[in-house]
Amino acid sequence: MAETWSTRTTAPPRQFDYWRELICAAFLALTPESDLRDGFAGTVTQWPAGRLSLARIESQRQLVRRTERDIARTPRHGFYANLQLAGSSEMRQHGRVAVLRPGDLAVVDTTEPFAFEFATDFRQLSFFVPASLLTAQVAGRVPTATRIDTTGGVGAAIRHALRALPTLAPETAARLAVHAGGLLAVALDGPVDAAPVRSRRTYAQVVVDIEEHLADDDLCPTTTAWRLGISVRGVHGLFAGRELSYAATVRRLRLEQAVRDLRDPARRHLRIIDIAADAGFADVAGFHRAFRRAYGRTPSQVRASGIATDPE
Repeated sequence: MAETWSTRTTAPPRQFDYWRELICAAFLALTPESDLRDGFAGTVTQWPAGRLSLARIESQRQLVRRTERDIARTPRHGFYANLQLAGSSEMRQHGRVAVLRPGDLAVVDTTEPFAFEFATDFRQLSFFVPASLLTAQVAGRVPTATRIDTTGGVGAAIRHALRALPTLAPETAARLAVHAGGLLAVALDGPVDAAPVRSRRTYAQVVVDIEEHLADDDLCPTTTAWRLGISVRGVHGLFAGRELSYAATVRRLRLEQAVRDLRDPARRHLRIIDIAADAGFADVAGFHRAFRRAYGRTPSQVRASGIATDPE
């Protein structure tokens, strides 16, 4: 069963102190620092998956370090693979720095000092893998603080697996988690931190990229162009003469994702604000307006009826 910790349960003056406690309880001994002390928002939801685990972290700007002292307090042999969902971060270990933007993935070794720096609000998935699972399958030292591309191939398979884990029954999640750990080993055993190669792309490939990054806060023609290795002008050119522009396509796909979630019995426990965020809507009021324009009814009405008309 998932377990959730949140600073919302604590009075504002003590929220950052509680954040220190809860991330140590959820993960391992860490030393967080932040200039936000009068009130601090942070939530961690963790799903156990056998010897592995997955956590979703939503919080504000901070620096999180694992020091030699932290390591001595709670030794743990393993790796955390962090998948950036929103915002950006820097991961530092072994003299390397990985800059992670939404969709990027990198790992840290829990037995050596590391640091995560978050300059703004962020969301991440953090996947714990025991050391024995990775080191047995990776030749040489595991390349930590090194960006793994998840726009295609094995990286994309890892990203899809991690995002699917919270939706599965515990036994199924435990099985998939082991496979995700194996995929991570494959990705780490090959070339990493490679920039996309500039090439010809199709409209269908751009739409696939949009679908795979709907929840990213920075989804835009620039980030799609970067991932696909084409120019921003090239992205817009692929929508020329079509019914919907790039922005309208993003909005339509996000609304369709929200409708699927509203009609899904397995997601009835989620608040509408959570469904909106998972579909990529940062502004809840804007989500309600766009939804009503498209479907002629509110999200609550669609959830209650279990049906939705096609968007106009």
